[in-house]
Amino acid sequence: MWLLERLVPESAANNLALAFQAEGRLDPAALQAALSTLLRRHEVLRTVYFATGAELVKGVVGADEFSVRFEEFDDFPAPPDGLDLALRPFLTVRFRFDGRPLVRAGLFHHPDGDVVCLAFHHLVYDIISGTLLMEELVSAYEAFVAGREPDPALLEVAPAYHEPEPAPESLEFWRGQLEDFDPGGLDLWVGGADRPDPTLRGEQYTHTLSDEARAAVRALPREVRAPEAVVLLAAFDLLLAAHGAGPDITVGSPVSVRPREDPRLVGHHTNVLPLRVKVDPAQSFRTLVRDTRDTYFGALAHLGVPVDSISELVPRAGSSWRNRLCRHLFNYFPQLEMTGFEIAGTRARPVVVENGYSKFDLEFFVASSADTVTLTARYSTEKLTGAEVAALVSRYEALLVSLAADPDRPNGELLVWSAQDHAVIGAANDTARTFAPANVLEAVHGHVLARPDAVAVRHGDREVSYRRLWDAAVATREVLRDRGTAPGDIVAIAAARTPELTATVLGVWLTGAAYLPVDPEHPAHRVAHLLGDSGATAVFTDRAVALPEGSAMARLELVPVADEDRDGPPAEPGITLDPEACAYLIYTSGSSGRPKGALLPHRAISNIAADYTERLRLTPDDTTLWMTTFAFDMANLEHYTPLYSGGTVAIAPDEARTDGKVLRELVERHDPAVVQATPTTLRTVLDEVADVLAGRRVVTGAEPVPVTLAKRLLATGCEPVNAYGPTETITWCTWGVVPADLGERIDVGGPISNIRMFVLGPDGRELPVGVRGEVCIAGAGVSLGYHGRPELNAERFGEHPVHGRFYRSGDIGAWNPDGTVELFGRADRQVKLRGNRIELGEIEATLLGHPQVHGAAAVVVGDRSADGRLVAFVESAADGDITSDLWEFARAELPRAAVPQDFVVVAAFPTNANEKVDYLVLESMAADRHRERPRSGGAAPAVAGPDELTDALIGLWRELLGRDDITAESNFFTHGGHSLLGAGLVQRIDERLGVTVKLADLFGTPTPGALAEHIRAAREA
Repeated sequence: MWLLERLVPESAANNLALAFQAEGRLDPAALQAALSTLLRRHEVLRTVYFATGAELVKGVVGADEFSVRFEEFDDFPAPPDGLDLALRPFLTVRFRFDGRPLVRAGLFHHPDGDVVCLAFHHLVYDIISGTLLMEELVSAYEAFVAGREPDPALLEVAPAYHEPEPAPESLEFWRGQLEDFDPGGLDLWVGGADRPDPTLRGEQYTHTLSDEARAAVRALPREVRAPEAVVLLAAFDLLLAAHGAGPDITVGSPVSVRPREDPRLVGHHTNVLPLRVKVDPAQSFRTLVRDTRDTYFGALAHLGVPVDSISELVPRAGSSWRNRLCRHLFNYFPQLEMTGFEIAGTRARPVVVENGYSKFDLEFFVASSADTVTLTARYSTEKLTGAEVAALVSRYEALLVSLAADPDRPNGELLVWSAQDHAVIGAANDTARTFAPANVLEAVHGHVLARPDAVAVRHGDREVSYRRLWDAAVATREVLRDRGTAPGDIVAIAAARTPELTATVLGVWLTGAAYLPVDPEHPAHRVAHLLGDSGATAVFTDRAVALPEGSAMARLELVPVADEDRDGPPAEPGITLDPEACAYLIYTSGSSGRPKGALLPHRAISNIAADYTERLRLTPDDTTLWMTTFAFDMANLEHYTPLYSGGTVAIAPDEARTDGKVLRELVERHDPAVVQATPTTLRTVLDEVADVLAGRRVVTGAEPVPVTLAKRLLATGCEPVNAYGPTETITWCTWGVVPADLGERIDVGGPISNIRMFVLGPDGRELPVGVRGEVCIAGAGVSLGYHGRPELNAERFGEHPVHGRFYRSGDIGAWNPDGTVELFGRADRQVKLRGNRIELGEIEATLLGHPQVHGAAAVVVGDRSADGRLVAFVESAADGDITSDLWEFARAELPRAAVPQDFVVVAAFPTNANEKVDYLVLESMAADRHRERPRSGGAAPAVAGPDELTDALIGLWRELLGRDDITAESNFFTHGGHSLLGAGLVQRIDERLGVTVKLADLFGTPTPGALAEHIRAAREA
């Protein structure tokens, strides 16, 4: 067997027990004499070890020199949880490898009868030894109680058995069996990650199979023509495969390696056979049983090869202590019964005492008798929880029933779920609803008719009624019609958030066209690319926007919203929107370096607007704060939900996302019922607004929400909601109210109305509760696809036989037992940094466009919701420092959030064993580089800038960036700064220098000298 003592020899995980309880008192002297007789007889029990460095030196102590005395414990209590747990502290006292015995004996005086517990290190004992030792101990005890000598056989010395050297053909067999095996594929998609410092703590869970499952166990061997043990082992392989292991799997099977002529030798004579099978999803269970049977009987013919001697045949995976050959164990005991017995006329019963450890992730022990089949699952508590193991056992039971019903069904088609899995996920996805009005446009028109003077949009001191907003929308429609805009066209909008922008959106919809939101602050090159790629026929803008080269696109001014009502009734919509028609086209980062545009239909906007109106309890009297940039799809909730509900949209300036004082003033002024912001924004502004959030609904998402932030929000008295949804599924597709008793993890809630979610494994199998896989989203929110990208549509969208059209999110998640979803990160190289979705591949592809860059690799280090930093490594043969040039190049091509804060020029990238860029090494290099930077030890030293303003800015640079090497020419963003720090810098400039600058000014003039020139120019103007 794999011997843990080679690594941690004195671990209590190696301790095993032999115990029983008598119905009355036992004679301590007779017990001691009986134990001494056994120790004299069995040489193996007198074996001791000495630890010399990493080696163990073995010796055998003479019979007259070896002594183990019973420890007596009076008043041993009647434990409520059974004798197992009560005896565990005695069992788990560590044995020391200093020549002392590896046997310990305890006599416990219990109110219900004495308990005997013998503890052994498994170097001298295994479970099979227990049967013989129990018989001999009882026999010797009865002899001494009767005042006679024990049976002569008990007085004979039994030499330790030494297993023969493995035969060469057996070694060759195992080499062939384990060739090219990858132990990394044994980890499951359920449970925790390996710990670098394992304690090997374990527990067990016991379950008696239902009558239906027991009938399946009896029927399957006849049906597939294989022993019951093999059938149950094959089902265990299938269970593991459905939870992430394999398809190339090894499962350990314990076997005795005692000689046939003496099958009851005392000592450690057990081996674990690593039984390797491949679970082919296209083949049937019948075929899997046949392969398992052949593997099992083939291994039995070569069981004399100790598992330790072949572990080096496969590479190590995961933790350094990890068994290379198998992480899961299966054992089968036919007709196992714990029967009572008599000891000197007193009734007694065996007691099973577990040591509270597990050397494997999961071990199934099946005990099969005529009337029952009992499954005991022992498991590592560092890998699995009790609830997860209970769920695995339930699925195993359900799997046996389904296999008996159809053993010829392909393995890949088996849904390895329990009844509880079906109930939880079915209830979570029972979301069908019908809403009226049918869409946002109809809702707005209804408010125009019912409450024409109600305020639809507030912007600064302006208040725009629903009637005036509608009139401007109708006027926009006429402008577009005059230009020939038709249903299905794309109309771009590149403008600041104003009532006119809202009216423009409605006007575009009134023509049956879709809009393209464009952030006019993005680099001109990117704006021109989006306009050209989208095929937009016109662009509404309030500034000079670069059009694609050679474009005939019309540049239009936004129709102003009138200050007074016009005469006559409001115009009718004149159109019935098709729910499947495109409402807007929005671009996100692309892993290929090319932004991709997702087409979102009206049903998606209508669904979230209607659903969140109810969940947020919005009424026509409520105000929602609009803080998010129009080109960021989070704005949908802030923009369309209040319009659907008949409430008011209060437009916040961009500074509200970074300046808590600005946000506080807005909250106090507008008294919004709903505030939405990314976790990054909330962390930035929360200190200023914490005492004005009570009673409000605060929606956050777009990046992982730190538990500390969620708890801070709860402390304000607000109602925090953690929402989740990719751009391709319309902003939010879940709703998760943060509970008051929040623990150490936060989920994203469950699907909203008309949304269905499921989790897929890499093999395309839908996964049950608690099993990690790719989160997929179906239902009303799903995009129509990517504009002009059929290859991406085929990759990211699919058709599910139950859920219909769905989107593969690329996010790794799992269902929780309460029907909520928990996320664990990305399956690809997309990251969320301070709320922004960034494709690291896009950054790399962009940098490769620089003439002096031959290779590019981007990584993120630090907290992605706070001070995380984008670091770009580039391969270049350029002479001199090109980092400033690289930053300028990236700033002209990428959105602000995707511009790296640090550029590192290297001669060549580190690579892994597969000759691929080793991103883990790069992340470590980036973190080390940040730590090694010259840090400021206090107040900034005197500087020699050209003027007082530049000096002051240099001081602020040093203070925010925490480094002393700042000069007038130091770029804020290439010296460790990012947008979040930039927001803090802008605030400090305002507070300390009395100068108002915007974050956009900092991006445009990122050095102290350049920003000082900008400030002076603004003053003179």
